[in-house]
Amino acid sequence: MPFVLLLTLLAPMIWPHDGDGDAFFFWFAGHLVVTGVSPYDQNAWAGASEYGDLARNVISMCTPTVHEPTCLWKYPPTTAFLFAPFALLNVRDGLNALAMFVFGVTAASVIAVGQWLRARSPATLALALCACVVSHPFVFDVYAGHFEGLGVIGIISLAVGLTRRRVAPVVLGALLLTLKPHLYAGLGLVVLAILMARREWRTLAWTIGVVGGVNGAAFLLYPEALGALLAGAGPIIGLGWATTWAFASSFPSAVAGIVIVYGVAAAAFVMAARFSPAERRDDVLVAGGAALALAVSPYVHPYDFLVLIPAFVIALALGELVSQPARGILIITTAGTLAVGTWLAIVGTRIVPSLPGVMPVVALALLAIAAWAAREPSAAPARA
Repeated sequence: MPFVLLLTLLAPMIWPHDGDGDAFFFWFAGHLVVTGVSPYDQNAWAGASEYGDLARNVISMCTPTVHEPTCLWKYPPTTAFLFAPFALLNVRDGLNALAMFVFGVTAASVIAVGQWLRARSPATLALALCACVVSHPFVFDVYAGHFEGLGVIGIISLAVGLTRRRVAPVVLGALLLTLKPHLYAGLGLVVLAILMARREWRTLAWTIGVVGGVNGAAFLLYPEALGALLAGAGPIIGLGWATTWAFASSFPSAVAGIVIVYGVAAAAFVMAARFSPAERRDDVLVAGGAALALAVSPYVHPYDFLVLIPAFVIALALGELVSQPARGILIITTAGTLAVGTWLAIVGTRIVPSLPGVMPVVALALLAIAAWAAREPSAAPARA
């Protein structure tokens, strides 16, 4: 009930404007697909100018002029197909439908996380869901009109599939993560290592076959996609102010900063995997792997931090296994970091411009601490 109430109250404040640049960017990519034009055709983006103010942010990225744009569809072709249905509507109705889709998917991702949490206490579940909804990644992701909610659902699907040894959830999760692959490449390696270690060749074959087949067909349809993505990778990476790389490099010694920050992240991931209870180990590996993948991604925006929610939530689940008073401290600290700390990281950019990049490391550290505390002999099952 608190989650539903918060969602209802926040919806009018975070609903995307129909003139939002990112939402229009996605709609127009779908429009190009529907009209038979390649979203990687830079000249085609000049056509966005006919939509007036709705295109202002898109056209502003097309330099030096709208006749020689440098706009680039920065995603795989499969992602453009995701937005094609919205382009079947006129721009205003399409953007409204897109807003409904983004809000619904992001809310559904949090509901899925709540189910996956398997909280022993209703209070922990309520606290977790409320922290997710008021967190900066949730609010900003919906307001900006992005689709990281599908990534969260993909992460949960992978974790469920690995835990239950089921093929379909793993394939579905992997397919969803390919919509924004630069965020999840590291997680893909973690899942690959798990499947190979377990000799689950059938799951591995199905995952590679379906993901490779879907994306392979899309790249065959748009053979120029690979060259366009590689050509635009450099300029895009240069904009990664919110990355963990940028935060680590902000230390007085960039080399020392990178060694320290990534050393802490790697140690926290190993510690979380080592000490987590056997029944939640796959969940910890996937959620921690998602956080680690975000930490090494070369291009991250604050709305991408939505994919850290599974790491925070599984830390809450492990915190329930710890005896009081440590249990209360862990749960309040973890939920507070998600609900308030994510906002403070954004505010703190006035002092450290790349401060948001610390959040994946913080999530991993909290996960490691919770796993270590849950393994203590004094850890006891939480009372409902």
